[in-house]
Amino acid sequence: MKRVFVSILFSALLLSPLAGWAASSDNWRNLSPQDKDKVLRNYQRWQNLPPQDKEHLREEWDRWQRLPQDRRERLKQRYEERQRRDKR
Repeated sequence: MKRVFVSILFSALLLSPLAGWAASSDNWRNLSPQDKDKVLRNYQRWQNLPPQDKEHLREEWDRWQRLPQDRRERLKQRYEERQRRDKR
């Protein structure tokens, strides 16, 4: 369960800037230079992945997208809480 949860969050974090950018190219002009760098770094990481890892991330992203919104929010909150605990 923990592995699936981490995979879902990683794939969401990795692909979310790309999905947002692809949805509206006008937003690219409105991004800060730091955000543009982050999107480009994520894209390069994606390009360098082996095909089986790309497929795994696509499957995880699809699974994440199929989750109900309230469940996604709860998972995000749990992830953020865990991040805060781990920083202490």
